[in-house]
Amino acid sequence: MALYTDGLALFGYQSSTDGGDPRSEFQRALTALGVSHLVAPSPQAKGKIERRFGTFQKRLLALLAFERIDDYGRAQNLLDHELEQQNRTVCRTTGLCPDDAWAKAIADRRDAMRPSPNPSLLDLHFALHFSRRLNADHQVDFLGRSWPIGATQRHTVAIIHHPGRQFWVVTTPPKPPENRWSDVLGKFSL
Repeated sequence: MALYTDGLALFGYQSSTDGGDPRSEFQRALTALGVSHLVAPSPQAKGKIERRFGTFQKRLLALLAFERIDDYGRAQNLLDHELEQQNRTVCRTTGLCPDDAWAKAIADRRDAMRPSPNPSLLDLHFALHFSRRLNADHQVDFLGRSWPIGATQRHTVAIIHHPGRQFWVVTTPPKPPENRWSDVLGKFSL
């Protein structure tokens, strides 16, 4: 239902509950998925977030270097181990580890979990969105080259990009509250 972050520009500097336009790709994706973005209003409020992020940033880099890990598979195994360890670490304030706090929230019916959207919608929202002007020959310029797409009367199109993997060219970007795929004019693997 909501995600709580600090005020880094990466996340967007304002809460999405203020009725304004999303301030970043991060907020655009959260808004499309119906998740509110709450920004910590003070240094005291963001203290626990900062400590956890700091732990991961400093510890993971040191562990990756110490273990001489240089591939994604081994890095993912290390990250999974560290996440398990963090989720078993007891919080001084609550006296509970995150796993136990989550189990207690479920038992007390204080959770607000929803089913995950259709995976194709996740592809739509967990991507970078760009607007591009069409060439007269029904091609769109992207990533340093021209790509042929299906015919359309539109002068601009939206690109839904998964860096390093693939992208789609669609007639219009998704718009709340439906946030659905529009007509796909082209899909390309990278």
